[in-house]
Amino acid sequence: MGKSRNNFYLSKWYLDCMDEQGNAAIGYAATMRWRGLELPYTSLLLYEDGKGASERSRFQQLNWPSQMGDQIIWEDGSFGISGWWEADAPPLTARLYRSEKGSVDWQCFQPRSHALFDIADGPVIKGLGYAERLVLTVEPWKIPMEQLHWGRYLSDQDYLVWIEFRGSPSRQWVWHNGIPVEGAVIDEEGLQLPQQGIHLQLDRSGTLEAEKKIFNVVRSMVSYLPGFNRIVPRFFLNANEHKWRSRGKLLERGEVKGEGWAIHELVDFTRAEEL
Repeated sequence: MGKSRNNFYLSKWYLDCMDEQGNAAIGYAATMRWRGLELPYTSLLLYEDGKGASERSRFQQLNWPSQMGDQIIWEDGSFGISGWWEADAPPLTARLYRSEKGSVDWQCFQPRSHALFDIADGPVIKGLGYAERLVLTVEPWKIPMEQLHWGRYLSDQDYLVWIEFRGSPSRQWVWHNGIPVEGAVIDEEGLQLPQQGIHLQLDRSGTLEAEKKIFNVVRSMVSYLPGFNRIVPRFFLNANEHKWRSRGKLLERGEVKGEGWAIHELVDFTRAEEL
């Protein structure tokens, strides 16, 4: 486990799986270190078609996902989850930010995989999946950005992964079938790759999250990390976050190339309302 000069460290796994009907499970496994204190975190976000989204989380106990070749296995019986991912595409990596304050390193172990998510007292979701990990040695509010766009689209024919820090300056990272792409136009309704003639349309048919998640998570952390909430700036604490499950239609030069499912989000730090 690394350290930054200000003793902040965050490692966060994100793993998801969606079936053909659009049911989705998203798991988070993370640990954060601050001023010599360490706090583990586990969370499950479940979306069932016709029922909507539900979420549960836990502090103080953590079972990390384990990697064995092209497979990732995540077993956490006390939290009621069991997951399996087998890679169907090569990994992607990027350093998203670096300064004297620290860095943000992103590693997408599986931009597309065959996956299964078994939830105790819940559904078994089997379909295409995705797995990534972020490692931060700088507090996230010190990363210069006004908005964060992130998403992944998966089908049997294609996959797309995108990240954009929008601000002054803006930076983006986009891959189409593992190939880096420049000049993308990204918003919450889709993605355009003008040089390739690609247009991904997203219907935002299912809302996974539409709340001030950062505020709620930090509020829950206070009893474990006293004083942490006082160092988080209001613009970051009160950021508006929206995460969607969307049916995606991929067009190439105006012709439908395929359809699949996407998970994507917008985090807006410019319209943070006072709570």
